Amino acid sequence: MSPQKTKSLEFEFSYDVPKGKTVNVAIPLLLPLSGLPTDHAEVHIRESRIPCFAEDNFRADFLRFVAEEEDKMRQEEGDVSLENLEMELRDLAEVWEDENRVATPVSTHSIKQEEEFGQICHKLYHSPVLHAMRAEENRAAHELRGLVKKRNEEIKKIQDHHIMAMEGYVNNGGHVDTTAVNDLAASQIEQRQDCEVKWASEISHLMEKQRKEFYSWVLQTFDESLGGKDYTSTIPNTDSYSPEPQSYPKMEESFSICIGSQLKITHSIRLFVDNVWNLCAGHPRAPERLQTALSLYTNSLSGLILLVDNRLNLYSGNTHKLSKICEVFPEFHFNPFDQQLNTIRQKLLNPDVVKRRTPTNYLIDDTIPDSVVKEDDSSGDLILPTGTCYLTRHSNLKQVHCVIHLASTVHEVQGEVSSRDPLLIGLKSALKLASENNMDNLIIPLFLTSNLEPNMDHAWCMKRCEVVFKCVKGFMIEVGSTGVTTSKTFHFILPKNTTQKTFQAISSMLPSIFRVPCPMVLDQGSRKKTLTVQELTKLNLLPDSS
Repeated sequence: MSPQKTKSLEFEFSYDVPKGKTVNVAIPLLLPLSGLPTDHAEVHIRESRIPCFAEDNFRADFLRFVAEEEDKMRQEEGDVSLENLEMELRDLAEVWEDENRVATPVSTHSIKQEEEFGQICHKLYHSPVLHAMRAEENRAAHELRGLVKKRNEEIKKIQDHHIMAMEGYVNNGGHVDTTAVNDLAASQIEQRQDCEVKWASEISHLMEKQRKEFYSWVLQTFDESLGGKDYTSTIPNTDSYSPEPQSYPKMEESFSICIGSQLKITHSIRLFVDNVWNLCAGHPRAPERLQTALSLYTNSLSGLILLVDNRLNLYSGNTHKLSKICEVFPEFHFNPFDQQLNTIRQKLLNPDVVKRRTPTNYLIDDTIPDSVVKEDDSSGDLILPTGTCYLTRHSNLKQVHCVIHLASTVHEVQGEVSSRDPLLIGLKSALKLASENNMDNLIIPLFLTSNLEPNMDHAWCMKRCEVVFKCVKGFMIEVGSTGVTTSKTFHFILPKNTTQKTFQAISSMLPSIFRVPCPMVLDQGSRKKTLTVQELTKLNLLPDSS
């Protein structure tokens, strides 16, 4: 407790005596007084020999003077204490922000500033500053991956310790107390949750800090580049990069197809076997990331249709896997993945937004009544109907700018589907959403699943891919009839455990569904002439149907 401050003052009092004289009295005081002011007044009256006719005035002036001066002292002390408290709170807030605060991502600039920032980034990506920008992104990625690695190591240590403690408690050779085991399990869960919350706070804070630093760096670099500063630095080799070996046989084939009756549009189809997560995750210095960055602010984006659980959360299924990929590479251009999902949740809970379907809405299947979007009372998760689509945008994935999440259940994915199945209707909605958002390169899981289960035999695979092929073809015909002439590339991805027999059968089926342009040989007596697609079109030898 700080000592009480004192103040030395003089109390001046004057009174008139007969013969027109005035007597002045000056009494030194040390405020605040140690006793009652009235007692001090009586003491000073005797010591200063104040006459009886002036005693009342002396008492009134003395008490008023003491009260006013002590009130001023208290006011000054209060102001000083308030300033000190404000400084302490400010220092505490800074420490809390740096160490313990869970950073809530908040947009620090307006929509207009975001658009200007996107234009600046696009110019820098297509300028000599590209390598310096990539170096800045890789530096942040290296720092973030180091922190995530520390978190994973600590969580693994806690898990191993918990397993050993539980095994030692259960396998002690005596009677097992169920209540004690439950208490131990509860305490272990609580300990792990505390650890995860702590690390989530640190990772979130680092992401927000890096985001602000990158935003300032881009604006400063753009101003310096306009001033003629030369940027010739290359990406530092903070981490060596080498492509990961593929553990399954590489199978891939490409086709060119024509869609349309009179005005024919040529599209590309790529059929390949791969793990869908290889298209999202990857080393920060992977060359695919460079192409993704160059096309980030263009009208030719790359999209991925991802089959997810019908529960809107970050903790299960493919959504959880995607969130783990997103957290190891900083997101500088869009909102973090978890914040985007929270925005989608709010939109889905708002019937007015759901019904007013525009290209910027997340829920695009407006044939589904609002009442079927339910909220789980126990977990708080939203339970979405099969076929519901929502879109998230990313700049930190290897080959993907946008992810279209298609809600479904395991039973519906593995079962039989028809053209009117909710899953196929959702696929059409996802294709429409991709077209509305300028995704000229779209990755589609051909079997609508990322893994082949034992019950998915060759016949199941052929029937499923035929349904998906026809669904995509129908959508392309529908889009072509509206006058859209943009050429698109569809990447049909197959699970990595697809057999070569199935792949070859699908490759042979594709030309029978889509019209693949090929030369035609006309027999003109002894001469044979090969006609190109353009010549066949002029001669009206190509069928009108698509």
